[in-house]
Amino acid sequence: MYCFSQSKRDVSFQQGLSGKTVRLIAESCQHLEKLTLHDVTQIDDNDVIHVTKKLGKQLTTLALDGEHVTDVAYFYLKNCSR
Repeated sequence: MYCFSQSKRDVSFQQGLSGKTVRLIAESCQHLEKLTLHDVTQIDDNDVIHVTKKLGKQLTTLALDGEHVTDVAYFYLKNCSR
C-alpha cells in the first residue's frame, strides 16, 4: 500500500476490511491527519489503539461509526492531536 504523503484517507463502507488492513494503513500512511472508518465493522480496540499510537501526534480526526470498540479504545484518542 502506497500512501506515504497522503493526509486524508477514507476507507468507509469497505466490506471485509480487517483490523490488519487498518493497521497497515497506519504503518504506511505516516502523514495521515484524517482517517475515516465509517462502518468498518471488523476492527476492535487493539486496532484503534495501534492507529492512535502510530499516528496520534498528527492525527486530528479519526472518524468511527459502527465499529466494535469500547471505552478502552476511546481512552487512547486523547493522544491524538487537537
